[in-house]
Amino acid sequence: MQKSNKSALSEAKNGKSRFLDLAGILLSGLPQRSQEIVKKRFGLADGGIETLEKIGNSYGITRERVRQIITYAIKKVADFSDTAEFKQAEERIILEISRRDGIISEEKLIEKLGSGNLNEANSVIFFAVCSNRIVGIEEKELTKKSWALSKDVMVKVKDVASTAKEVLVVSNTPLADIEMAEKVMARKKEFSKSQILNYLDVLTEISRNKFGRWGFSKWMEINPKGTRERIHLVLKEKKKPLHFTEIAKLIDESGISKRKSHPQTVHNELIKDNRFVLIGRGIYALREWGYAPGAIKDVLEEILKKNGRAMTKEDILTEVDKLRQVKKTTVMINLNNSGSFAKVDGKYDLKDRRRVL
Repeated sequence: MQKSNKSALSEAKNGKSRFLDLAGILLSGLPQRSQEIVKKRFGLADGGIETLEKIGNSYGITRERVRQIITYAIKKVADFSDTAEFKQAEERIILEISRRDGIISEEKLIEKLGSGNLNEANSVIFFAVCSNRIVGIEEKELTKKSWALSKDVMVKVKDVASTAKEVLVVSNTPLADIEMAEKVMARKKEFSKSQILNYLDVLTEISRNKFGRWGFSKWMEINPKGTRERIHLVLKEKKKPLHFTEIAKLIDESGISKRKSHPQTVHNELIKDNRFVLIGRGIYALREWGYAPGAIKDVLEEILKKNGRAMTKEDILTEVDKLRQVKKTTVMINLNNSGSFAKVDGKYDLKDRRRVL
């Protein structure tokens, strides 16, 4: 790089300039072709990251030559690591990593510093690559692509990962932050809650769902794959019956689906799956909560059978409220008009049982 670029670099205001602007300044002293190649590879121009092969084809050079040009460019940019401006910008990344106890997933780093802009996000990663104080971490069977202050942190990450797996096998159900942290700390007292949650966040086999619960990534409650699984997750999380339109709304609000949920599609899936029970007009509950399918007449028959004797209107309505969300008039119409029930001395009973008596 030419000396004049140091002057340009000093114009970046106390490390607060955008990473994209800083990357442009740092690359400006390179040959034009080298600048273009780096920008294509890191997605600094239009946000699109190109492969070595595609870039090579564009310039009529080999993949290896492209790699060499990029490696050289990164070294030249790193030569400016001793400038105040470079260090201040570098510290923005290091601060985020420090806040996460020494390691942060690339996804989370982009979320924190990328400003919601693809070019800016790619520039953050380019800057991390150029830094000599930031280490790239990617163990495919264990972690997501991440950035750390030292590879030594992986000893702690692996320790927490191993213990967390044991905890989840025993619990066999997703755990909230505090539950997960306390169960791991009970076995590994040397780790803080912050460390445990931050180290878990970079793992591939264990994930945190949109409702803040940890579990194995393959669990349906963590990564629901279809509409029915998303419906089931929403109902379990809310712990109460919901109208199908409300379920669709909650799926969208929670972010567990990349596509917008259509209420009618949700309703169709509720109808098809016997895990869900219709308990009112468009209102569904989980069968596992003790709800049984059937019309209101079936519910009334079951209540009277279980009770074993005639019941007052008030007692019947109380029991129905536990199983269905329907109007009192609907219950009374069924009790009075059905051929299955009889009213004797102000109480209702099964007609068949009255015949036996």
